[in-house]
Amino acid sequence: MKTICETKSLVLREFLDIDAYDLFILNSEKEVIKAVNEKPYLSEDEALFFIEKMIEHYHEFGFGLWGVYERKSGRFVGWAGMRQTKYGPVLNIRFKKKFWNKGYGTEALNAVINYAVNDLKMKKIAAKAVPSQPVTIKLLDKTTMVRSEENPLIYRLP
Repeated sequence: MKTICETKSLVLREFLDIDAYDLFILNSEKEVIKAVNEKPYLSEDEALFFIEKMIEHYHEFGFGLWGVYERKSGRFVGWAGMRQTKYGPVLNIRFKKKFWNKGYGTEALNAVINYAVNDLKMKKIAAKAVPSQPVTIKLLDKTTMVRSEENPLIYRLP
């Protein structure tokens, strides 16, 4: 298991097969799925498939989406990290509802940004918000990213 980084409250680490149940629960929460406009997982096998694809992503790009855990309790919070797209690395986050509005989102995204810039030596990272997800816009505004001048729904490194 590779720990990516630790913050005051959180630990971010690569996913393992044993995380499938926690991912299944996360991606079955109605409010979470509604917020991200996706279909819920129907089984743990779907979560395991996600993990397998993410492990491939780690090997191919050296980064990916990482499990986020409370530092004190070890409880699974959700995931945060970056996905490689045709435009480059893009920030991504998803947390269980009971962990919303605790400051964990900002803490996790800033940790990912810091890791990308300082450890991976990335010069370019993006994040995207959509008007129908004002919570995402609010969260991204609290990170060290800045809004793009061309499109205020696209964020970039300063």
